[in-house]
Formats: sequence, C-alpha cells, structure tokens
Amino acid sequence: MYSLRLLRKLRRVPPINGFREFASQHKRRPQLGALSPDRLEELRTSFVEGRQELSASDWQEVRQSLLKTYKHIGEHNVDVVILGVCSGPGQLSLAKNYVEFLRSQGTQPNAASLGRLLRVYNAAYHERLLSDVEQDEVLKICDSLQKNHETLDATSCENIIHGLVTTKDHWRRAAPLLEMMKVTSSPSIAAYSAISEKAFSEEDLDKQEDPLSWRLLEEMAQEKKPPKCEVYLALINRLAKEPALVAAQLNRLLNFLERHEILVSRRVADRLLELGQQLPQSLQVSATRLVPPGKCESCQQHFQPVAISDEQFRMLSESFLERVLIRSDVFQRSTPMEVARFKKYVDRTAPYDCVIDGLNVAYSTGTKKSPQQLAKLVATVVSHFREQNKRVLVLGREHMRNWCKQSMHYVQKNASLFLTNNLSHDDPFLLYATLKSGADTDFFSRDLMRSHAFHLGPEMKPIFRRWQQQHQFSLVTQTKTGKLIVKEPIRHRLEAHQVSDTWHVPFCEVYTPHPPESFEVPTNWLCLKLNGPTNEEKSTKETQ
Repeated sequence: MYSLRLLRKLRRVPPINGFREFASQHKRRPQLGALSPDRLEELRTSFVEGRQELSASDWQEVRQSLLKTYKHIGEHNVDVVILGVCSGPGQLSLAKNYVEFLRSQGTQPNAASLGRLLRVYNAAYHERLLSDVEQDEVLKICDSLQKNHETLDATSCENIIHGLVTTKDHWRRAAPLLEMMKVTSSPSIAAYSAISEKAFSEEDLDKQEDPLSWRLLEEMAQEKKPPKCEVYLALINRLAKEPALVAAQLNRLLNFLERHEILVSRRVADRLLELGQQLPQSLQVSATRLVPPGKCESCQQHFQPVAISDEQFRMLSESFLERVLIRSDVFQRSTPMEVARFKKYVDRTAPYDCVIDGLNVAYSTGTKKSPQQLAKLVATVVSHFREQNKRVLVLGREHMRNWCKQSMHYVQKNASLFLTNNLSHDDPFLLYATLKSGADTDFFSRDLMRSHAFHLGPEMKPIFRRWQQQHQFSLVTQTKTGKLIVKEPIRHRLEAHQVSDTWHVPFCEVYTPHPPESFEVPTNWLCLKLNGPTNEEKSTKETQ
C-alpha cells in the first residue's frame, strides 16, 4: 500500500503534462506535473484540503498526471495513492467523491482502494461520530470485501477492523478478524488497539467478568505489542463519565502496567492528571520525581526494593545452568571441557562478592587503546572493589596474559583470574559465577544480557531482569586523573508499583512500539492514590 511517506522517496521525473487550472479555482495553483515527490504534501494542501468534491474532468486530470509523472504509480495502485492523499479526517466527502468518480467511469474500486476508503472513514470517526448513513456505507464496504473471500489477507482484515469499529452496533464483528489475521501473520498493534479502544468505550465493564477490552490488552502484552495511547485514553475517558468505575478499573489498569512493566506516554499521564482534577473524590494524582535514594518527592515514600525471593533466586540459578550455560551454541564458541574446567574452578574458589568481565571493562572506554592502558583499567576496577574488601573474580581471555605484566600481576594478586579460550563467549561464564556465588553477589559489565534473558524463557526472564537490575555494575568513564565513574545497580523498582495505598507510575515522553530494554530510571512519574474500593474489596465486604 502506498503512502505519502513512500511517495516522497520516489525519484523525480520531468513533468509531462501541466496540471490545468481547475475551473472552480480563482487563483492559479502549482502544476501537479511539476511536483517532485517531496512536494506531494503540497498537492494535499493545494488541491485537496478544504475541498468536498472535484469534477470528473478534474479527477481524470489528477489521475493521468500521477500515472505519467511517477514511474512507481500504475493502474494497479494509482487509486490507493489518491485516496491516501485524501486520507485526512476532514476529507471523507472528497474520498467518497473519488470512488463515485471511478464507478461513473465503469471502474469498480479494488480491495486495496476500498480498504483505504475505510481508513478515511476511521479518520473521520476519530474527529466525530459517523452518521447512520455513513455507518451503513461502512458496513456495505466491509460486507463486500468479506463475501468475496472466505479467508482474507492480514491487510484486508486490518482495513475492515478499522471500518467496523466506527459503527455503533457492529463493531464486535471486528474481533474474529484478529484470529483470521493469525493465519498468515501476527495481528498488528494498530489492529489490536482499534478494537480495544472501541471495547473500552462500549462494553459494560462493571458487569462482565472477562471483558473483550481487557482480554485483548493481556494478549497484546503477552505478544510484546504495547497498546497505543488511544486505548488507555478510551478507558480514562469512559471513567470520567462513570466515576463509579474509577476505583476498580483504574486499579486493574495499574496492575496491568505493573505486571507487564509498561510505560504509558505523557499523553496518558496528562489525561490521568486531568481525571484527578475532575474527580478529586475518586483519586488524587500529582506529577512527581524521584529523589535519592529512590524516594517519591510528592508523598515522601520510598519505592519498593527490586529484590527477588530466595526461591526465585534458586529457580533462576538452576534455569541458567540448564538453558544458557550448556546450550549448544555456547559449546560452539567454547567446549564442554572448558565449561567443566570453569565450573570446577568456581566450585573451588567461590563465593565471590563481585565478578568482573575483564575484556568488557578494558574496552568500555574505547577499543583503540594500548595493551598497557587496557590492563591498567582492569586493575583499577579490581582496586575499586578491593578497597571495599570485596572478593573478586575477573574473567578474561588467554591473550590477556600478553598485556602489561605489572597491571596483570596486580589483578592476579588481588583477585581470582580465569582466562578462557580466545574464541569463548564470556557472558554465560560471568553470570554462572555470579549466580553460583549467592544472592548477594554483584557483577561488572556494560552488556545488557538480552540474549541470555531471552533464552531463559517468559517465566524466568522477568526474574532474571530484576536480579540483573539489582546486581549489575558498569563503568561509565574514567577521568583524566584516573578516577572511575561507576554506575551502581538500581535497588528500587522502575515500573508501576504500589507502596502502601499509593501507586507510583512512570511515563515516557512519547509512545513507541519498541521500548528499549534498559535500567535507566524514568525521569517522569505520577503519584496516584485511589480513594474508592476496588471490585475485590467490594466482594470481600459483601461476603463478610
């Protein structure tokens, strides 16, 4: 499907035919044939915006000019391109006018064109409710697309979903299309979010035990597809109209954000602040920030620690050995003999207080350093922990024996040193030694360990991430005077969580479908306190 973004990238070709002045225009407009791809936005502003219809001759001129001017536009996609230009929320009449023009010429719009038209209906719907006549038009298009194919492709399914959610009485027909999409691909965030947004607006949230809206949100989270802002905004807007739902539904939302470690955007945070001002009897919300060492500036409560339980640590240690250290691809970069030699060495010399990735440390301030500089940096990090009376293990490679003798001698004298084969993968050894040493042991590396977290599986990954956050040191830089700037582990939670009767909710500036995995402390937080009972609390009182 073509869009303006793609068209801007197309190569400009010399104009062939000028775009004649529309009879209805008093002021001469730029010639379409002279527009380069990066000026197609000018086509929208000059010929499309503010217009409800064009004459048949005008549409014919637009169509032919696009076909002649852009080599990537042909008969198979020119209609989609034009409807893409007419895709604004105020341009539904113009888009419909173009489809009527096609039919008047004896051309039936193809599925892609009708799908694009449904998107224009959806854009209009987000500005205003569609009339009954417009909803009937949407249903006719959806019916015509569905009756011709028993199974639709994912793009067609998504287009129909965006059409159906604009209707008052037929939006539930969109949900089964998600299952149809799964035949050929994974449903997109946009498709999930469109139905979830509608469900939060229309469902009876207070009476249904398992509303579609929440089921889809959970499915999205499991699929690592963070819902779009509009989903949360639909729920909050619903709560603003039905204050009786605030306690139970907002508590459910906050628990959802906590379990899946999701950051909402500033748009959602601002709407929650507005809701607090609108319904002060239901909730209190204020913007806040963290003050060291992890305390809310607003309520002065300390954030929950990120620590995992003893049982979770035991499960993590066992899982790591089975799923990460002895994986076949680790043996491809090492050998079973080396793994056995390392395990024997750790059994003999552990426990440690800190395990250091020697090469990671050495190259963390730049790779274009002399062996003398690399060795000295490793020795300085060892000294940093030895001054705290820490027992240290340094992991490295055999070639490090050729580094500066003085610095390496200091490392060997003040830490245990295990050097692997030059082709070995260090991280599994580092993490194994750390876990083997006990729940209080830290490690020193800048590596985020994403692949190892992935191989632990969905159940153990969040436990590993919490343990990693609590125990990972890394080198930020070394000053000219030789002083180390070390990033210490963050000991408090970074996701939404409750302290006593108050929720602390982090938020980011803008929504992103691919949030980064990191342990950076969010800058922006909400301090939120619900004043009413949740559904669970109501049930407890009723049974007493």
